Amino acid sequence: MALLRVMVAALIIGLLTVSCGSTVVGEPERASGQEGLFNACTDIPDSVIEEVGLDPSTELIDIDGVEQPGWKMCMWKSSWYFFTIMSTNYTLDDVRNRPDYIKFDESIIGDRVGLWFRRESDETIDGCYLAFAESRGSVWLNIEAKAGTPHEGSTCELVESFALQLASSLPR
Repeated sequence: MALLRVMVAALIIGLLTVSCGSTVVGEPERASGQEGLFNACTDIPDSVIEEVGLDPSTELIDIDGVEQPGWKMCMWKSSWYFFTIMSTNYTLDDVRNRPDYIKFDESIIGDRVGLWFRRESDETIDGCYLAFAESRGSVWLNIEAKAGTPHEGSTCELVESFALQLASSLPR
């Protein structure tokens, strides 16, 4: 009986050792639909980010570092807001057809037509989106105010300011 216990214990320890010590070889697989999308984290130099008043050291990639299928996302933090640039293969018509976005409005920003919109669930108007058409779909700029932090300005005015300052860095 004691020998059986020793053999079972050795088997369990062996299995735990194998599963804990395993190594994955190779590159992580990219989320589907990201191929060729504009990546603001790598395609916009830190010097340009600093010029618009953002701190490159606050950069966050994707959502907590997790790639999202069909999207490339890059976010920077400020004292009262988050600024995100997202690229996707969704067109502006796709955006207009989404039921979770409302209050669409087009305007000329620099030399481009921009599509303004908000999330339907954003009753407090803490966020503002501006999207531009580009060859692979669209690129979105978004400001979201931090919860519980007083706004130091209009989220939409800030998005427009960033769009104008970053115009030469955004894809067409």
